[in-house]
Amino acid sequence: MPGGFLIVEDEPTLARTLARTFGRHGPVEVVHSMAAARDQLENHAEWTGVVLDLILPDGYGLDLLAEIRELHGELPVLVLTGELNRDVVNKVQTMRGEYVCKPASADNLNPFIQRSLAQERVDDAAIGQRIEHLARQLKLTRRETELLTLSVDGLSRKELAEALGVAENTVKAQIRSLLKKSGARSLATLAQKVIKGATRDTVPPAAPASTTDG
Repeated sequence: MPGGFLIVEDEPTLARTLARTFGRHGPVEVVHSMAAARDQLENHAEWTGVVLDLILPDGYGLDLLAEIRELHGELPVLVLTGELNRDVVNKVQTMRGEYVCKPASADNLNPFIQRSLAQERVDDAAIGQRIEHLARQLKLTRRETELLTLSVDGLSRKELAEALGVAENTVKAQIRSLLKKSGARSLATLAQKVIKGATRDTVPPAAPASTTDG
């Protein structure tokens, strides 16, 4: 199954709820154990994202997250946990995962869904390389790089705020910073340059940026 979300959750009611929420955005495969999840990950190379319960009948979710990082690189992974434990949160973040405390509402899940879909659409190797090249050349922060990645997917400022989990005013300030560094007149213009490959080799010197997107 190309693309889609893999949900690894052993509690039937929650699994059904997650399937409905994620199913609005693409195909969903639900499994209830680490063994079944491994089988899906080994036999299907392309996934939009993985939702992973922390405690499973046959193991610990973070062990599976570590395996996912070895086999699937930057595949978006959301860890579900019953309590906010600082050590667990730190481990999840160290392994480049995200986390949500149960019970997970659609509002809490939507930012992960939007980021996963955006990453899937820009996972084209050439576009990914252009974004990485631009991030290094302009010394973009991690958040500015995320903002550029999401903008390539055509998200509105409101959608950007939801995907990044911040206020619209915060996104507005981050857009200004990104435009100032890039010299682009608007975020849409910068995103199009990335898509078309205009930023592959050279980036125009920074110039006072318009506040069109701000």
